[in-house]
Amino acid sequence: MKKIIITGGSGFLGNQIINKLVLIGGYEIVILDLYPPQQEKENVSFFKKNLSEEFDAETDYPALQNPHAVIHLAGKSIYGRFTKKHKEAIWDSRVDGTRNLVNLLQRDGYKPQSLVAASAVGFYGNQPNETLIESSQRKNYYYLSDVVEAWEEENVRAQEYGINVTCIRNGHIIGAGGILAEVASTFKFGIGGILGTGKEHFPWIDIRDLVELYVGCSLNTDTPSFVNGISTTIDTQKTFSKAIGATKNTHFYIHIYKWMLSLKFGEFGREMLVDQNIQSEQYKDLNFTPEHTQLDIIVNYYLTQK
Repeated sequence: MKKIIITGGSGFLGNQIINKLVLIGGYEIVILDLYPPQQEKENVSFFKKNLSEEFDAETDYPALQNPHAVIHLAGKSIYGRFTKKHKEAIWDSRVDGTRNLVNLLQRDGYKPQSLVAASAVGFYGNQPNETLIESSQRKNYYYLSDVVEAWEEENVRAQEYGINVTCIRNGHIIGAGGILAEVASTFKFGIGGILGTGKEHFPWIDIRDLVELYVGCSLNTDTPSFVNGISTTIDTQKTFSKAIGATKNTHFYIHIYKWMLSLKFGEFGREMLVDQNIQSEQYKDLNFTPEHTQLDIIVNYYLTQK
């Protein structure tokens, strides 16, 4: 039975990846996280670890030895006011955490064939007039782009030790929770909000498709270094809000502009309105096509689940 380690496996995306691997069968799954999963599953074990802290070089970790693949999702949620403390936690959990993980994976007995790591489309910065693909350079960027660049550099370092590395630059993940639940909770009494002018691009992907992408890459040792994890459709902040409103019987919309967001979130306010039209040139080589691409149908599906 092949072992797959999933850091951050107790979280929103990790839990769904585990469900998929359990369904496929034949894998021993180790969740490396600060918090245990909510449900126990067959062939799934838990290893408690804060990746912001180094692994002891003199200690053996049998539960983490001889992995076939590592799926690296761990990282502090970016959501919240960008205080100095919050920004440091975002950096430490991603950049320092990945450095500590890769330092373990290079050791004898811990080296996987593949490392599939979460990244983010925030890498590219604010480029409203460009079509952005995996080879595009970052421009007009803020703090989160700096985080992503350093985060990816630490992941790609594992290639020096013969590990196949793929960083998946996630768009907004639409599922039963996450950003959809957060935004939908603000739609009340027939009133909803549209971020910015509404014309800003909204790169997204259904969590079911993203799970397929992560699992497919983790079981393959010949995948590209960077893949944009996004839908094949082009949507905006307005179409996202309207999709929520259609399900929640919303009749009136208020625009929430950058200055309003900045009052509550500080620097994070401008990050929320980064405008990016993102596509993927790697899907063809991966033989991957997202199946769930109609935003209004998908939003309705998750918001009406019981």
